[in-house]
Amino acid sequence: MLRPVLSACALTFLASAASAAVLDFETGFSGNKTAITGTEFQASSGVSFSSPNGLYIVKVGGKTDGFVPFDRPNPADAFGDYFLTSDFGTVTALTIDFAEAVLATSFDVADIDGRGNNLEVFTFIARDATGNALATQTVTGQDANAGNRAVTRIGFSGLGSLISQIEITGTTFGGTRKIGIAFDNFNTTVNTLQEPSPVPLPAGAPLALLGLGALGLLRARRKAA
Repeated sequence: MLRPVLSACALTFLASAASAAVLDFETGFSGNKTAITGTEFQASSGVSFSSPNGLYIVKVGGKTDGFVPFDRPNPADAFGDYFLTSDFGTVTALTIDFAEAVLATSFDVADIDGRGNNLEVFTFIARDATGNALATQTVTGQDANAGNRAVTRIGFSGLGSLISQIEITGTTFGGTRKIGIAFDNFNTTVNTLQEPSPVPLPAGAPLALLGLGALGLLRARRKAA
């Protein structure tokens, strides 16, 4: 009887799990260019975007230049029908804030290219809730995974702390060429580990525990006698 009573007093721990989500900007947009505030995705995806150059959802192959004329990435189907971009500038920037810190995140950017003074350099920083940099990645137009219209995959995971913000900055060596950013296929992985909860004792278990205690006390008295 002792074994089941003790087992009933144990705590149960739910296994750690992860929930993944993808934001690809394919739903709710039409036309060649739609201006957004960046907060439209807070309720559905728990994320917001901001940029000093403004934010737009642009149609792939449309008349609006998001990163190159007619905006066709390589591979051609990598961005679906729509992607996120901002206006051109000598510095292009995009900040992503998570409503709930995430375990991992990844996304696609396109058309990091150029050469000489026009060589593009993009920096990607993952930050924690206090703004500390957890990891930094840098991609230039000379890298093997970059180039004209090429889609480059960026990802952060296993950083030892949860990610609360992603900061993206792009410029050129010469600092005079105006460039934009092409962003899509945004993946996040959220920790769903639940706190341990005690197993409720079955009916009669408290009385059984009292009985075991009394039996132990009686045996102790007999030995003392």
